[in-house]
Amino acid sequence: MKELLITLALTFTFALPAWADEPFRRVEIKVTADGFDPQEVKLKKGERVILTFTRVTDDTCITAIDIPAENVSGLELPLNKPVSVTIAPAKAGVEEFHCSAMGMGGGRLIISG
Repeated sequence: MKELLITLALTFTFALPAWADEPFRRVEIKVTADGFDPQEVKLKKGERVILTFTRVTDDTCITAIDIPAENVSGLELPLNKPVSVTIAPAKAGVEEFHCSAMGMGGGRLIISG
């Protein structure tokens, strides 16, 4: 039994991709009556990031968001409950994020190469 556990542990250890040891960067984004806070987030190409959105008011149309370049669509944001999405931008440039309903909010991910 001990040998089986050691074999399984070694198998899973060496089967993980090289980036599995790299930590995720966490970014908190609030949704307020004025929009996203912060409105811009600076990232690096290929960086693994957990974006956590928390809607802190009912006085906004931003109750769900889209990040089109990351294939995130209709991510629901319940009031005062953090909602996270994990991304790893593949290209340098600017990626927009906004409310799903009307494209409002004007958030941006600024991705450096």
